[in-house]
Amino acid sequence: MWVFKDKEVAKMYNKTQMAKVVGLNPDTLRRVINGKQECSKLVAYCITKFLNSEAEIEDYFVRGES
Repeated sequence: MWVFKDKEVAKMYNKTQMAKVVGLNPDTLRRVINGKQECSKLVAYCITKFLNSEAEIEDYFVRGES
């Protein structure tokens, strides 16, 4: 499982639109970005590519304990 590193990175994006593109419920996306919920590698990949198509997962996420 993966944990989002820095919620400041995603502040400039509309979470509802971002959730629609990524394919998550907006509340779930907010919990992931705030670090309250871990996510799968696939979700981490989708969020990463939404934020920056050239970035790698490790640029925005750290591996969680689960």
